[in-house]
Formats: sequence, structure tokens, C-alpha cells
Amino acid sequence: MNDRQRRPVYLIGMGGSAYALWYFYSVGATLAAAAFALLTVFCVVRLRKLSSDT
Repeated sequence: MNDRQRRPVYLIGMGGSAYALWYFYSVGATLAAAAFALLTVFCVVRLRKLSSDT
């Protein structure tokens, strides 16, 4: 998988995990929300790394 193919995957991952973060935080499941917050941060960092390499 090349860099052009990975970019949409990270964007979809960021969107999905940000939505899950909002959902779990709104229902009071803070442990699950924290896990999705870490996943969101991971996707953002990887996307920034990918964008800076090109």
C-alpha cells in the first residue's frame, strides 16, 4: 500500500474514532472514550508524518 492509498485510510480512521470518542464520552463510558482518543491521536500523528514526507 503506497502513501496515496494510506491517506484516505487515516482520514476515515480519524473520523470514525472521533465519532466513537464523542459517542462514548456522551454516554459516560470514559474508558472507551479514552481508547478512542488515543486512536484519534495516533491517526493524526501518522497522517502528519505521511504528509510531511511527501
